[in-house]
Amino acid sequence: MDLNKFFYDLDEMMSKGMGREAVQFIQDAIDEAEKQGDKRALIAMYNEAGGLCRDFSKYDEAEEYYNEAFSLIREMEAGGSESHGTTLINYGTCLGDQGKFKEAENIFAEAVAVFAGLETEDDYRMAAIYNNMSWIAQEQENIEDAEDFLNKALLLLKRVPDSDGEQASSYTNLANLYWAKGALEEAKVMLIKAIDIYKEKESLKSEGRYAAAISSLANIYFSEGEYEKCAALCREAMKEIEKEFGQNDAWRIVSENLAEAEEKMGN
Repeated sequence: MDLNKFFYDLDEMMSKGMGREAVQFIQDAIDEAEKQGDKRALIAMYNEAGGLCRDFSKYDEAEEYYNEAFSLIREMEAGGSESHGTTLINYGTCLGDQGKFKEAENIFAEAVAVFAGLETEDDYRMAAIYNNMSWIAQEQENIEDAEDFLNKALLLLKRVPDSDGEQASSYTNLANLYWAKGALEEAKVMLIKAIDIYKEKESLKSEGRYAAAISSLANIYFSEGEYEKCAALCREAMKEIEKEFGQNDAWRIVSENLAEAEEKMGN
């Protein structure tokens, strides 16, 4: 199968906010790859399907897709390959989204070992791992480790061309870390950097990244008593999330935050 065309068409759909339509698109591609016996393509497609299921908070389905990918990797004796490392990153993210932080931590450590063993340096994916390891460390209240991982990620991304979206995600993550430490002004600076990137490049707003940044800024405004600003950003975030993924877990959390802000405004 032509994987380049698959990814091009999928990116086009995601950039237009067609997340729900993309689910069927990927399943149709999987069916075709299975008919052709194209195992390499299937691994890539299982990863994409798992990522979309994760975005829609369908974690059991996501894990099934990742397990299918791991099964093919073992069958092809492709352990230690780039595909193996990528699948580990995606599976670890899925575990983390479910609160399985220790399991996710072990999977990300395995991913680091895989990419460190490849002959070609891959700053992009190593940065993705460090971003995720930072998130997991933060969830387990290992704040110093979390900050260290994030700074490593940003340092790597600045060497990667066309990585504006990933840098913006790192700024958002760093802002959340500063927020957890009570350093609100530093958090604001990071979020404004991220939001500026998303506003400059409309296509980077997809996959919930822009919504995550403005949701975090809304939280800061709430803590400062700026309830109207908080509510406005919550509404915008909910609109962005629902457009791509429907009323998933992230949408419900922001909805609860909006309700709190509106209650404060009423009082």
